[in-house]
Amino acid sequence: SYEGEKVHGLYEGEGFACFEGGNTYKGMFSEGFMHGQGTYTWADGVKYEGMFVKNVQMFNGRYTWNDGSIYEGSIKNGLRHGFGFFRSGTHPVSYIGYWCKGKRHGKVS
Repeated sequence: SYEGEKVHGLYEGEGFACFEGGNTYKGMFSEGFMHGQGTYTWADGVKYEGMFVKNVQMFNGRYTWNDGSIYEGSIKNGLRHGFGFFRSGTHPVSYIGYWCKGKRHGKVS
């Protein structure tokens, strides 16, 4: 389902979409794509707040997991990529540094 503006039958501007399986998105749309600032919440409770480019998480954002873990930083194609900060919600573990395709990359100080 979708609530919001449409232009030529495509989602445009600010809106709210509920997808099959229970995932939701609230934020900006352009030409039918999630595009711009928004919040995507998966049915299992994992949440992403940040930038989207044509349905893909890009540039920078914040992931929050159900166990209290968080990641804030650079995102590329939906993965942690570039400089970012991760803190575990279940272990006394945190990492500030570079990431490559979702994995820690580089020396830990």
